[in-house]
Amino acid sequence: STSFPQRAMEQKFLQDKTGAEKYFIGLYQQAKNRWHWIDNSIFNGNISNQHENFNCVTIGLTKTYDAAPCDINFRWICEKEAK
Repeated sequence: STSFPQRAMEQKFLQDKTGAEKYFIGLYQQAKNRWHWIDNSIFNGNISNQHENFNCVTIGLTKTYDAAPCDINFRWICEKEAK
């Protein structure tokens, strides 16, 4: 799994790109306070704005990962293999 400094660099890169827009990232709440990336790896960082029905996570606008309802019409930003 990816080391924390690498994730921190990715987070900063994404925040620089997203600017004033919010984007969903591939992080979701599987069970109460149990957050997972879409590859099923566990996320142990902090999620802001947690609420009972907020099961997806956004990045952008703030310097944090923010929980949000999954049905909002935000764009998605995801990591994938380089070709």
